[in-house]
Amino acid sequence: MVLLLWLGAMGAVAETSQEMESRGAELKAKGDAAGALAAYEQALALDPKSARLTDETGFLLAVLNRRNEAIARFQQAIDLDPKFAPAQYHLGAAYWLAKEPDRAIPHLQSAAALEPGVFEYRYQLGVALSATGQYADALPQLRAATGSDPKRAMAWNSLGVALEKTGDLPSAVVAYQHAVNLDPADQNARMKLGEALVSMRRADEGIAQFAKILEADPANNAARVNIGSTYLKKGDFDKAAEQLLEAIKLDPNLASAHYDLGVTLKDKDQIEAAKAELLRAVELDPNMAEAHYMLGIAEWQSGAFDEAAREMQAAIAVRPEYGEAYFMLGTALKQKGDLDGAEKALRSAIRFNPDDPGPYNTLGQLLRQRGDVAGSKAAFAQGEQVKQAKEAELGRMLQKKDSPQ
Repeated sequence: MVLLLWLGAMGAVAETSQEMESRGAELKAKGDAAGALAAYEQALALDPKSARLTDETGFLLAVLNRRNEAIARFQQAIDLDPKFAPAQYHLGAAYWLAKEPDRAIPHLQSAAALEPGVFEYRYQLGVALSATGQYADALPQLRAATGSDPKRAMAWNSLGVALEKTGDLPSAVVAYQHAVNLDPADQNARMKLGEALVSMRRADEGIAQFAKILEADPANNAARVNIGSTYLKKGDFDKAAEQLLEAIKLDPNLASAHYDLGVTLKDKDQIEAAKAELLRAVELDPNMAEAHYMLGIAEWQSGAFDEAAREMQAAIAVRPEYGEAYFMLGTALKQKGDLDGAEKALRSAIRFNPDDPGPYNTLGQLLRQRGDVAGSKAAFAQGEQVKQAKEAELGRMLQKKDSPQ
């Protein structure tokens, strides 16, 4: 009789725990996180070794912004069952939201390894790896995510970013196109698609994507600047200037638009107007190394070698390994008669950009001017070797391009 009563009591306890869990699930579905937590806490009190219930209470604590308690509860669930993938995932997500990637990623990896077919686990792991610069490691996770649920535009977009960062631009275009097809209103993905197309020298297709963004959002100045920049790359300076002037009209403090307009005007041989735009760009963004460099080029073209050297030095201060800026600094200093400074700059240009024959040849001229005949001959010889190597590489590229597929 005592045994029957004990078994009956255990049955009642089990039923009560299930009832508490059911009530918690109902309250959770209604959006009552606090009520659901109270019910799940009661269920957990009756079944304290349940990793599932422990994880559920952690999730509800996180919903209620009680992050530290949630993290502790997720860890308890893992201690109870290290192979319970939801707890691994939730703990990883909690650490990620707490901006602790080194603690988050191992748990996200555990969740994905335990249940590799779950989209969220593979996707969030891929996003975390990408966000920490581990693009090659992110690729298999994001590919698996798009494979498990190919209708998720966000996953295709993230895959496109990882592919682009690892140098596979054609595949990135395909991924971005999938994202745009699935969610035509995703202007971020469309912008990336347009930029990738332009990088692949498919300028007109890129412009078409930027134009679609403007159709949906005429105030999207970034798309307008991209159109202007792409026309600049195509050499259509009038259309470039038209777009960039409109962008500046809408936002006079847009440094990138002033920079692109400055380059456009320089290429149209309107040097003084170009200098004004480039000067405005560096005023708005002193850390834009390219703007300092291009302003220096414009100053050099107008014979202002002191100003040219100053801008090249400013570009180098922002980007210490800016080989092209060292080359132009050396050229400007040579024109000024500062042969010591010029030689130092040219040797830095060669160190940072050894595949450009220009600095070797200018250094050869400088050394000849200083009477160093042997050094001059050596510099010219190195320049010639670099030039021949570049020509041979170009020939191989053209031959590969023209060969039948």
